[in-house]
Amino acid sequence: MWALSLGGFLGQAILAPGLVQAQEQGQRVAWQVEGEGADALIEAVAQALSTERSRHLLTPEDIEAQVRAGVRPWPSCALGVEPCGSATALAMDALGVELLVRVELAQVRPQLELNYEIVDWRGAQVSAGSLRERDARAAGFELVRELFDASGVISVESNPPGAQLWLAGEAVGRTPWSGKRAVGHYDFELVLEGYARAEGSVELGSGAAVRVDRTLAELPGRLRVLGAPQDAEIWIQDAPMGRADELLELPAGRYAMELRAPGFESLTRVVDVEPARLTETTVTMVNESSLLRDIDVAALVANRLQLVAALELGIHSSDPRQARGKAQGLEYSFEGWTDQGQLSDEARRRRTLVSGGLRLEALWEGERWGLGLLSLSYRGGGVEEAAALLTRPGGGSAPAVIEGRQVLVLRPMQLRYRYIWQNLVPHLETGLGVSWEHLRARETSTDEMITLTQTHAIWSLGAGLRYHFDARWSAGVSYRVEKLLGGDQRAAHVLGISIGMGLPDVPGLRPQPPEQL
Repeated sequence: MWALSLGGFLGQAILAPGLVQAQEQGQRVAWQVEGEGADALIEAVAQALSTERSRHLLTPEDIEAQVRAGVRPWPSCALGVEPCGSATALAMDALGVELLVRVELAQVRPQLELNYEIVDWRGAQVSAGSLRERDARAAGFELVRELFDASGVISVESNPPGAQLWLAGEAVGRTPWSGKRAVGHYDFELVLEGYARAEGSVELGSGAAVRVDRTLAELPGRLRVLGAPQDAEIWIQDAPMGRADELLELPAGRYAMELRAPGFESLTRVVDVEPARLTETTVTMVNESSLLRDIDVAALVANRLQLVAALELGIHSSDPRQARGKAQGLEYSFEGWTDQGQLSDEARRRRTLVSGGLRLEALWEGERWGLGLLSLSYRGGGVEEAAALLTRPGGGSAPAVIEGRQVLVLRPMQLRYRYIWQNLVPHLETGLGVSWEHLRARETSTDEMITLTQTHAIWSLGAGLRYHFDARWSAGVSYRVEKLLGGDQRAAHVLGISIGMGLPDVPGLRPQPPEQL
């Protein structure tokens, strides 16, 4: 070992030629290490000192280089100006060293124990202590940190940014992050939702700036298919991915998933798989041969919003005595139907009129109960029925022909009940609405065209049966009675055939079926 190096170099430091008037280089520290493992400790101390290494004399080569550099003038005591102290103090003065660190190593299994003291240029002890570490490397970093309060800067970045940074088991912030820390060994971990954890470690030296940059790997998403037959398989891009009843891991993205099962028609569904999340999709596969088959109730209920378009045929015993209109400055009102130009009690009451049209409606349904959010029906057609009109002023009766009739029916918020049996779904509905009726009349004496209108509140009661091809598409038939409220008005009987499409949701529209209110 070189424990006596300072004394050995004393004569060389004083007598070496050309060592006069060298520039002052700042505070220097000499190290004297003894014991088994000294070389490993010196190496660790050198790494821990990092940018401060140049002013520390750790090895005999450092002292030799310092002597040859001629940093100090002749010591005063060597010139006889003052008495000389110890050989160590004289050597420290000659080398321009202000502090001497003495370290004694001892193996205390399974750890390494070291005792240290710091001596100033006068030979007086400044401080002393001891520490234990697992090995020489850890001891070297801890010694530098303890003696010199040494620190450096750690900067951590990630791609993508925003990851939570854990440093030495402590959550310190999100990337990009930079902070000052004491010298030593640090384990770090980067955590970001949807991405795999990134781990690593850094060793920070005194005055050093350590930069860590990690690209985080995106985690796969998981896909689960509900409602498929037990032996169904998932195919993506014409490649089998596994059974439908298994949990499938996929990279995040959008996929056109095809389900294949013996005895069923293949089904294609577009699914969006998010990273590190479970995506569940409910399907109903159609049997290739059977018209009556089971349908997944959960899949049917998931498509709560039903949009329906229907063709309707209405039959009405009409008696529009409240219909009114204006033409050529006269007011007209419907007086009654005529038979061979004459009004009779039976003819005055009503005529059976037939009209066809279209119905559009939006439904919000649960497993049993639902709401008809809005139903709009239009029915019309030619009539060619003789009638009498009252005119005002004058009060006379004018013969006319009713040539056309249009009925517009608005039925909001109908209460519905349905029962799901395999892929057949019967239903009942009831509610209130408003009916607008328009009659197009022609006065026979003048060929004047007159439009008569009347408005009634109605009460409706209906029933129907829907056949579901799958959880989304269906066709149905329906029957509805529309009773005009007020007066001696008979009901209209409406038959319809329809096609419907189910949707899971409409943005901004989330009403709840009555069973969930």
